[in-house]
Amino acid sequence: MISLPRNDIEKQKILVRIAQKFKLGRNYPEQEVNDIIHSFDVDDHVLFRRELVNFNYLGKDTAKGIYWLKKNKLSEEDMTRIKANQESMENAGVY
Repeated sequence: MISLPRNDIEKQKILVRIAQKFKLGRNYPEQEVNDIIHSFDVDDHVLFRRELVNFNYLGKDTAKGIYWLKKNKLSEEDMTRIKANQESMENAGVY
């Protein structure tokens, strides 16, 4: 069973693998998103789904209950921002 690491950089290794199962230009109902995430034998599909949205892999229309792929990998700029944020959290003693 896969658990999501606390470290945001480490999270990307798992999230990008999941994001690659989605296709650009297609809408997904929440249940299908859950099924795709469950196929990775994760311990908390809701957390993984939330993090896919938080890191902008997936977009979400809450009113309609649909999701769509925004990107299946993060840019260098995204990774630099995540790394800086992670370092700030570590320096603040959060991790």
